[in-house]
Amino acid sequence: MKYRLNKIYSEYANVRQICQEALSVSDSASVRSILIGGSLLGMVRDNDFLPWDKDVDFCVYQDQVDDIFALESHFRDAGFECRKHCVGVRSERELASGLSVLASITTLLDSHSINYVLTSGALLSLFRDDKLNAQTDTLALLIPAMTAAELKALAQEFGHFEQCFTSSVDGWAKSLTLEQNGWRINLFNFEFSQNKGVWRDLNCEYWLDCNLLESKKLKVGDVQFKIPADTERFLHARYGDKWGERFPDTFTEGRLPAFLQIYKDGVMVDYIIHYQVGEKTYWFEPNANVISTKGFIPTEFKSTTAGKLCFPCYPEIFLEEHYGDWRTPVKQWNGAVDNPTLVPNQEAMTRILNCYPTISG
Repeated sequence: MKYRLNKIYSEYANVRQICQEALSVSDSASVRSILIGGSLLGMVRDNDFLPWDKDVDFCVYQDQVDDIFALESHFRDAGFECRKHCVGVRSERELASGLSVLASITTLLDSHSINYVLTSGALLSLFRDDKLNAQTDTLALLIPAMTAAELKALAQEFGHFEQCFTSSVDGWAKSLTLEQNGWRINLFNFEFSQNKGVWRDLNCEYWLDCNLLESKKLKVGDVQFKIPADTERFLHARYGDKWGERFPDTFTEGRLPAFLQIYKDGVMVDYIIHYQVGEKTYWFEPNANVISTKGFIPTEFKSTTAGKLCFPCYPEIFLEEHYGDWRTPVKQWNGAVDNPTLVPNQEAMTRILNCYPTISG
């Protein structure tokens, strides 16, 4: 089985415009969005976004977590697709609730004769471990391709869920996103023709040379789910040779909001939640980072090629700690390897929760 991930990015020209469209939503809710990452680097060093950096990064501090997460419907009204992400571990009760929510969705799909299969992390953990992994953030299923109108009709069947959003492109459905009992569930439309299959999530296209909707049953406790008929080959293609091995969890306790990603016309905008713990500020992207708080706040507004943006007053502190020699352009920089500000995930989680015990993901 052949598997390929393709990421779609726009031409550089509309990054500034999409940045302003995103800020028009977050600014309307008085969310303080502080320019960080490669976006800050470009604006400080080159007076513009980096031409090879196709996303825009903002810091949002912990006191506005609820404010930025509550804006999803507003971002969608402005034409953005959205992804919320939390990090950490769920309790056994939360995992049982997630399995129950998943069962209620698949039961409804079965009652309407809509085919489906589990995919991604939910498939991996239920197939390999017979249970959801405690670090599972979202659940995902594939459903047959349908028109935007058909997807909206299906969404009405989930009207009893806490949140329900649809995404479509040029009249064709892309995904249905549900929220219930602290879980986020994505139903991605899977297109298959001429021996090629694909589903899309924001700027990601997942391509295969087989029809994943050809299914078999998997029993988990008292519940049965549909999974790809050749699940082992799919997991091998998706996750590699070691998909069957269980690696140590990076978190042992606690769960926190990490970021809200919004996507439109090939541009990703990341609102990354930052947690101030005294003179240090932590964030997860998705692994833990720490930088001096003075590298983020206080802030000031400056006029840029993308309009007025909120800058740290001392951006060089962030840039030096995060990038080292930030004045020398580097087109290839891997944040998971080249980043000197990484710290152990659980260490960061513990420090944050000791300071903010009431915040949870």
